Formats: sequence, C-alpha cells, structure tokens
Amino acid sequence: MHEAHLLYLIEGCRQGKPAAEEALFRRFAPRVLSIARRYATDEPQALDFVQECFVLVFEKINRYDSGRGDFEPWLHRLCVNAILQILRKNKSIQPTVELPPELPDGDLWEAETEAIDPARILEIVRELPRGYREVFNLSVFEEWSHRDIAETLGITESSSRSQLARAKQWLKHKLTQATRHYEQGLV
Repeated sequence: MHEAHLLYLIEGCRQGKPAAEEALFRRFAPRVLSIARRYATDEPQALDFVQECFVLVFEKINRYDSGRGDFEPWLHRLCVNAILQILRKNKSIQPTVELPPELPDGDLWEAETEAIDPARILEIVRELPRGYREVFNLSVFEEWSHRDIAETLGITESSSRSQLARAKQWLKHKLTQATRHYEQGLV
C-alpha cells in the first residue's frame, strides 16, 4: 500500500468514515490476527483479540503521528499492549504446570523441528501456560527486554528470565515429542 493511500485511509478513519475503517481493517487484519494468535489459547479468542484491537485502533487513531514513525509499528505495539491489557483484566488462577523432570537441552529451533507444520508449532505455543506464553511472545517475537516485560506484566526481571527459560524448555520438550510423532507417522 502506498504511503499516500495509507495516510488517506488514516485521515478517513479519523473522520469516522466507515469505508476508510473497513479498508484499513482489511489491510491490517491479517497482521493483527497473526499477533493475536500468539497470545490466544484458541482461534475464537484470537478473533476476539482482533476485534478489540481494532476498536482501540479506531479510538486512538488520532494519536498516530506519521512524523514520528510508520503506521505498522504503531499498530503492532498498540495491539500487543491491548491484548496484554485484556489478558491482565481477565486474569484467572492459572493451574500449576508440571514440567517433565528432565527436559532436553539445546537450541529451541533446531533443524529437526523444520518438518513440523507451522500451524502445529502455533498450537504448541498456544499450549504454553499463559505466563510463559506472554513472556515468550514478548521476548522472542516482540524483542522486548526483560526490564520492559517485567514492568508491563508486573513481575520481576528475574521472573521474566526464569519464565522465558522454562517456556523454552517446555516448548523444546513439546517440539521434540511432535517431531517423534511426525517421524513415526502418528501426525
């Protein structure tokens, strides 16, 4: 999308024009959905996140300043923060997760996991306990520092580091299982 056209759409959204809002939604909904899927436990929750994100985007579009940066990073950050706010608001008691006594060491994204369907990898990330999933997503995909994660989630930096390490161990274990099932033809 050309910059001038995007700015035209943004201006239309600021004026509350439904056609501009629909065009902006159609343009960026796939990107927002990909963000939402990483934080959601299932597809209906991801779709709810997308809806809430766009409600917020249209409420706050007047705050976007093209002189301070591109629209897509602004949208991305707004959506991540909106999803985190929804998760905090709906926080419920999370069950304790029992990790296997011995988790494999090694790089999380070894070549052996390349045989696994990306949709299955997303499912495995969704299976992470919520706290682990939030820290993992913010650290790996959003590239936030442990300090920023801790501040945003209301935890300590050491908790952020610990949860990330445990999330990677848990994911490695699940990916190893998925790889074995794939090799055995069980998938």
